[in-house]
Amino acid sequence: MPGSAMVWVCFKRLAGSNIKCMKIFRLSRATAAFGSLLFLFTTHGWSAGTQVLRAHVPAAAASLQPTGRFSGTNRLNLAIGLPLRNQAALSSLLRQIYDPASPNYHHYLTPEQFAEQFGPTETDYQAIIAFANANGLRVTATHPNRVLLDVSGSVADVERALHVTMQTYRHPTEDRSFYAPDTEPSLDLDVPVLHISGLDNYSLPHPRFVARPLVNGQNVAQNAGSGPNGTYMGGDFRAAYVPDSSLDGSGQIVGLLQFDGYTAGDITYYESHAGLRAVPLQNVLLDGFSGNPTGMAEKSRCPWTLKWRFRWRRI
Repeated sequence: MPGSAMVWVCFKRLAGSNIKCMKIFRLSRATAAFGSLLFLFTTHGWSAGTQVLRAHVPAAAASLQPTGRFSGTNRLNLAIGLPLRNQAALSSLLRQIYDPASPNYHHYLTPEQFAEQFGPTETDYQAIIAFANANGLRVTATHPNRVLLDVSGSVADVERALHVTMQTYRHPTEDRSFYAPDTEPSLDLDVPVLHISGLDNYSLPHPRFVARPLVNGQNVAQNAGSGPNGTYMGGDFRAAYVPDSSLDGSGQIVGLLQFDGYTAGDITYYESHAGLRAVPLQNVLLDGFSGNPTGMAEKSRCPWTLKWRFRWRRI
């Protein structure tokens, strides 16, 4: 459908089971600019009054001695996740959407319909907001589906709100320190919470690709691509895999998750050499990030990922 994009729902019924993903609804162009949303169905310990969350302390921290306290004046950006409602009905709907014999076959929900039927209630969402405000946490973003609430606060306020002590540790495999809570967080709150992300930085995003310099005297085989010096461009892959396609991607939007910024001039350079019209980009920056490349996530990879998508979006 022009002007729309698919959203996938991923769920995991039991610990150790496989994660399954299915398309559940279409996004309007305005909403789809951010990309696809992922929802995780899990179970966790919860009872009225006080709830203890799970899987928030890195496993490696259990065998490490803290090197000190994480300063209470530091600030943390957290995302509080709420569980979806009516999960049995949602599982049934997913089966129907992919059953050709069902009257609901490929009848996707709008984001508003999905939130109304399966998202957390507005009452529960407001209770989470009130909990954050009462504990000195600033709400930085709300979301229409009410599945996530973004908050920011000092380490001292987070410790009081979640009944944890934030410690620092030496990373067992990397040359750096990391912070993490010393115990699983607990909340004095009746509304169930699924997960709180941002409480540790044990695992940082990093590219698996490692560039290796050429050995002196090593000959480099000339590629047969249409780019400079025979490099392969997006059009080369299109010609190789879908040479007869008449689709050009009109009205379609692609969402990308990047862990660093990119240089806009790189995009312009590629468009010029690939013979592409200018592609409008909408950047959604999180947690105060400026969008400038830092090199922490191999800055050259981000624009190249975008360039690949520019050509493939025309398929």
